[in-house]
Amino acid sequence: MSVHIESALGFTADFPEHTQVLEDSTAGPNTEQYGLLGGVLVTVIKDDTSVQGAAQANGWAHLMSGFYLEEKAGTLLTEGALNLPGKSAYAVVVGYDDAKGEGKVAATVGVWERGRFIGLAVIWPYVSPDVEPRLSMLRDIVASISVG
Repeated sequence: MSVHIESALGFTADFPEHTQVLEDSTAGPNTEQYGLLGGVLVTVIKDDTSVQGAAQANGWAHLMSGFYLEEKAGTLLTEGALNLPGKSAYAVVVGYDDAKGEGKVAATVGVWERGRFIGLAVIWPYVSPDVEPRLSMLRDIVASISVG
């Protein structure tokens, strides 16, 4: 069973069961946020006026990762294409400590699909160097979103 989302931001998503739709996004206008099991926060960002192709979507992911690298003094864990069928999706994944000193992982992802762009910021609790970054989880989340 999944939670089907039809967003006014121009995407659909089929997130895992027990996904919480957060009523008020803390990320500002043209964003929506969803809470997934395991403390995963997914922020979907409509920024299609500044991104006009797959290469710019990659650049967007790099630009957005700067917040976690610079403001949060994070460390680059990995970056690259997610290799999903039917869409171009590029992720930059950063590890950092939150305000409470707890380890987090943030992935900024630029998605180009059907001539449209959507950006994602996916944040989850850092578990250990043996399992992070959890790219299969990230791929599943990004694969569940379709830009219309």
